[in-house]
Formats: sequence, structure tokens, C-alpha cells
Amino acid sequence: MPSKLGFGFGLDLRNPHQWLRPWADHYAEHLDFVAWTETLGFQHVWLAEHHGVGDGYLPSPLIFAAAIAARTKTIRIGTGVALAPFYHPVRLAEDCAVLDVLSNGRFELTLGLGYLASEAGAYGFDLKQRGRMADELLQIVRPLWRGETVTFEGEFFKTRDARIFPRPLQQPSIPLFIGGATKPGFRRAAIYGDGFCGPVEDFPAYVAALRDAGKDESAARIRCMSASDMWFLVSHDPEGALEEIAPHAFYQMNQYAEWQQDVSWGVQKMSFEAFKTSGVMKVLTPEKAIEYFESRRQAAPTETFCMHVPAGFPLDKYAKYVELFANEVLPAFN
Repeated sequence: MPSKLGFGFGLDLRNPHQWLRPWADHYAEHLDFVAWTETLGFQHVWLAEHHGVGDGYLPSPLIFAAAIAARTKTIRIGTGVALAPFYHPVRLAEDCAVLDVLSNGRFELTLGLGYLASEAGAYGFDLKQRGRMADELLQIVRPLWRGETVTFEGEFFKTRDARIFPRPLQQPSIPLFIGGATKPGFRRAAIYGDGFCGPVEDFPAYVAALRDAGKDESAARIRCMSASDMWFLVSHDPEGALEEIAPHAFYQMNQYAEWQQDVSWGVQKMSFEAFKTSGVMKVLTPEKAIEYFESRRQAAPTETFCMHVPAGFPLDKYAKYVELFANEVLPAFN
């Protein structure tokens, strides 16, 4: 089990119409927020990705990551998750290398597939091909980061004598985690990744995939990022905090439920009242939060926990919950 447990916030930069902020202010406030969390001792920030969503769900996490790199010194900057089929592998390798240099070796890439037919259609590929596209991309990106010259002839990508300059500062490679919710995703993480990103409940399936890939299970690594844990707050008044934040977390959860209604692993749609009592959004006292995180570490040797910033909730009001977490929960794990 890792000796330390890292915490940070996930940002999707949604700007829903019912809480709409001017876009430039909205982005600037989130950059200020990330820089401030660094001063409190939070170690991570993760940036999500989707395309063509009406509330402005972040479509360009690497660009926003560059802005964070310019504003911070120590916080590790990652995607959570970037969608592999929407990138050309050589360009992705180059952009990530530049980000690693800009951040002085603080960038981490977490990749998933995406699942929305609308965004695949906008980019002109068949959603059913996304797994094979990701497998090809992963065979190209990592060797480029290691300084190799890559010639590749695949179904979707073809490269001839590809190289990248500059190389990432982190050697031998930028940390690469793979998200997934099904057996192919666990296999992909086992074969190509440094670890798995997802719910702790899926850790045994990922470990099994490592064994199937001929790897030692002692190499298993996990970053916790899941619907069961990411809407998380600490408060000395959990009931009051739940009432304040729930509409914003419910907005996010309900949209995921609509998107995922046709998949077996998706978030389930529910009424607002059911959401508040479901436990999907967790609001605990600091003492109970510490107990909860320890229990999650007993379930899987997770290295980090991602807590999602609720869409549309004013960050200046959210700050009291963040500061309480920093003061009364972080010291237990650092």
C-alpha cells in the first residue's frame, strides 16, 4: 500500500445556463482555484474531456493543462480522462512532451475511450472502432516519449520514421494511466499503462488482467476516479452542506446517467430526492472522511483520490469545504 495518499480535484469546466458565468471569468476563476489548492497542500488536478456538449464541458484538456502549468509550481497536472480516439498519436506525444517541459516534469496522462456517438460522429469515426484506435495510439505514443524512432502501419494510424523533440523531462516516460470499466479496458491498462484509473471495486479485475498479460500483480497501481467517490465533501454540518451542493452535483450526475443509459456500467438516473439519500454524493465530517479513505485503501492500494468540483457552484463558496479538507484530512495522509 502506498505510504502516502494524494488528493486533488477534477475539473470539467461545465458552465450550465442556470448558473452561467462569463466564459473568460469562468476559466480564470478555475485557474485561480487550482493555484490556491496548491498552496493548501493538494497534490493533483485532473482535467476531463468531452466534445460538443452545450454547457461547455471541457473539450481541450491539454490546453487548459498548459495554463495550469504556467500558474503553479508543484501540483501534478493530469487528464481525467483524455479520450484517446480524438488524438493523432504523434501530435499527442508532442503536446504531452511540451506540457511536461512547461510544467517541469509534472504532467501525467490518463486515457480513456469515450462513449458518446455524437462526439465520435463530429470527429468522423465509428464509435465501435474506438478500442482498436486506442490500442494503435498506445503502441506509438510511449516509444516516442522514450526517444525511439517509430514506423507503424496500422488500420487507423500510419507513421514513418516519427520522432519527437523535445522529449519529456520525466524519464523514461510521462506517467500513463488507463481508465476503463470493462474487460477490454482492464486489458488495455495492463498491457500499455503504468496503472489503472477507475473505481477501487474494479481493482481485482485489473489485477487479473495483469496476470493474463504475464505481469506480476505487485506492479498493479490504481488511481481512484469513480462516480462512487468523486462527489465528496467534508463539513462539520454534513446535512447543510448536502443541501447547498446537491443541485450542482445532481446536475453532473444526471447528465452522465443520460449519456450512459445504454451501457451496463453506467451511472443510474434517479430523482433529486433519491440522489440526496443515495450516497452517491458523500458529505462526511473530517473524522469520518479519514475513516472512509482508510477503508478504500484497504480495498485497493490506491495512490490518489479525485474529488469533482460541482458544476456551477461558486468557487468562493466551495472554498470553505476545500480549506477544511486541507486542514483536517490531508495531514492524516501526508
